[in-house]
Amino acid sequence: MRRHRTAYLLAAPSVVLLAGVFAGAMLTLLEYSFHQYLPDGTDIAHTTATWQTFLTGGYHWQIVRETVVLGLITTVAAAVVGYPTAYALHRVRRSRWRYVGLFIIFAPLLTSVVSRTYGWELILGDSGVLNSLLEPAGLGPVELLYERSSVVIALVHILLPFMVFPITQSLGQLDPAFGEAAGDLGAGAFLRFVKVTLPLTMPGLIGGAQLVFALSISSFATPSLLGGGRVNVLATEIYDNVNNVDWPLAAVSSYALLALAVVALGVFGWLQRRSGRAEQGGVTAAGAASTGARGWSVWLAIVYTYVLLPLVIIVINSFSSVSYGTWPPPGLSAKWYANLFEQEGLGAATLLSLEVAIAATVLAMVIGTAVAVALVRHRMPGRGPLQSFVLSPTVVPKVAFGFAGFIYLHRLGLFGGVAGLVVTHTVIVLPFVVIVVTAALMRADATLDAAAKDLGAAPLRAFRLATLPQVRPALIAAALFAFVVSFDEVDMTVFLLSPDQNTLPVWMFVYMQKFQDPTLAALSTLLIVAALAVAATVAVLLARSGVFSSLTTSPEEPVEKVKEGTSA
Repeated sequence: MRRHRTAYLLAAPSVVLLAGVFAGAMLTLLEYSFHQYLPDGTDIAHTTATWQTFLTGGYHWQIVRETVVLGLITTVAAAVVGYPTAYALHRVRRSRWRYVGLFIIFAPLLTSVVSRTYGWELILGDSGVLNSLLEPAGLGPVELLYERSSVVIALVHILLPFMVFPITQSLGQLDPAFGEAAGDLGAGAFLRFVKVTLPLTMPGLIGGAQLVFALSISSFATPSLLGGGRVNVLATEIYDNVNNVDWPLAAVSSYALLALAVVALGVFGWLQRRSGRAEQGGVTAAGAASTGARGWSVWLAIVYTYVLLPLVIIVINSFSSVSYGTWPPPGLSAKWYANLFEQEGLGAATLLSLEVAIAATVLAMVIGTAVAVALVRHRMPGRGPLQSFVLSPTVVPKVAFGFAGFIYLHRLGLFGGVAGLVVTHTVIVLPFVVIVVTAALMRADATLDAAAKDLGAAPLRAFRLATLPQVRPALIAAALFAFVVSFDEVDMTVFLLSPDQNTLPVWMFVYMQKFQDPTLAALSTLLIVAALAVAATVAVLLARSGVFSSLTTSPEEPVEKVKEGTSA
């Protein structure tokens, strides 16, 4: 025990935070699900009546069914778009262009979810971009807005990076010798893909499907804004129950959503185990194929257009001369930027978002780096359960944790204060910090740290002088990523604000519900510019830290460079 004391001390702050805030909130939510509110306002505790109402009500099962259907359709659509995209990026010969492609796919992930949703509203609306193109051809108008289809289109756009990344990792680990052997035996390109590439990359496909399904069934802002009250899922049902002051029913709905997420995790985990790990004996990347490059370039151009179109439409619409969403804008004006700075409460919301995001990022970086060091550099007993516990907030839907935090902070007397927002935001960004820093530490040379200790340096000094320089880019990237995740948080934060509080994303969410003028487009444009700058910084830092090394390099490239040097 004494031998592992340092590791346990490093992990202690994260364990205390998660046990005191995350676990405490979820247990409070569970306890609240065994209450019942009567029409006269009476609160009956220690009863299963609310559970019985939920489990025996056809309306609630219909909502569960809609949640599952939405998740499945979104997952299938994301796979149909994501696998060819990852495969096309993998076949790009130059790592520079592969890197640019990954940047385009991932950059919108760092823009505001409300902004992206607003962009799709401008595209899919009755007077939007899509109908303006279809009507002259006699194919429109089509009604997509406030239907499940519009929610699916927007969710695939938002969640596409979560599908592309695991598949690209699997393709990067694929041994090209298998495909070459199949070709030598007479297999064509299609047969090699079906018999070799697809089975060996199936774990990545299943991993991406797991992420997309879990995130889509727990999404709140997009179904709420694009569904228009006609797409009812568990996340929107929780929000409606809270507004209707039926907290026990909201608690039961939250645990129903959590149960769906856990079941999905188990099913996808079982599928992944069946598909095999497909380890390739040290080969980390396959040679980029040159055949069919033009066709894949066309596909990538289509995907890039799909990814960037909502952002471009927002920027153009921010200069519209009219107050309603129509395409094309009848004229150009900068008046919405001027109107933006006259909005009441916008400045206070921005300052609160900055305050919470900065504080949560600093706290998560300190304790997240400490627990990452404990997990990577110390082989103490309980390492596996500790890692699972630290990453557990990623399993719980943010809507469920947001409502749980709402009840929990009320009981602790912290509701309405900045401290409650900071600790809850720290809980949701902590896993991302741990994942990024852990990956960087696994690539760092531990012998340098050991050498520094042998020369008399204290553990903290040895880490600062030997390990920190190696992982500094990853630390900066993790901090930027944590800041963006916290700053853009809506699904959880909407439950945690008192009537006199607003964060910027929640302010945008409320504004989009009430108004349709381009003021939101002007604000979104400013956020898009800032987010793209942050995305570029994160991408460069992650590349320097080696996290994406398997995605941006190919074995052919060093060979080509050697040939170039020889010929020179």
